[in-house]
Amino acid sequence: MDAEIIINQQGPLPITTTITTASDGPAMLVVAGSVWSQSANNEIGINVVLEGERVGVASIYSNGASTHRAVVPAYIPITLDKQWPSPTEPPTYTVELVASTPATVSDSNDSFVVVLHV
Repeated sequence: MDAEIIINQQGPLPITTTITTASDGPAMLVVAGSVWSQSANNEIGINVVLEGERVGVASIYSNGASTHRAVVPAYIPITLDKQWPSPTEPPTYTVELVASTPATVSDSNDSFVVVLHV
């Protein structure tokens, strides 16, 4: 299985990238990062959106306020099944990371990583 880092950057959310891959069929996105909340006792996290559809979430429960928290990394199975635009041009996919709840906050002190395994 090949792995490609498709996002490796500081926040804030949302973060959007486009990937081009010749692979088709089953694949996996591994998502990690950090977020925080302005108030205590909130579920916070990162929604993973592929081609406009939420495919998974990496989250954590934050007991305290104003503390950056690493989310529990998420392993998200996906299927790459777009038609090729031409015989020599593989399809592109849009991947977005967005806040999973209204309590989720991110800024330039948060980091995000997404790895595509095909």
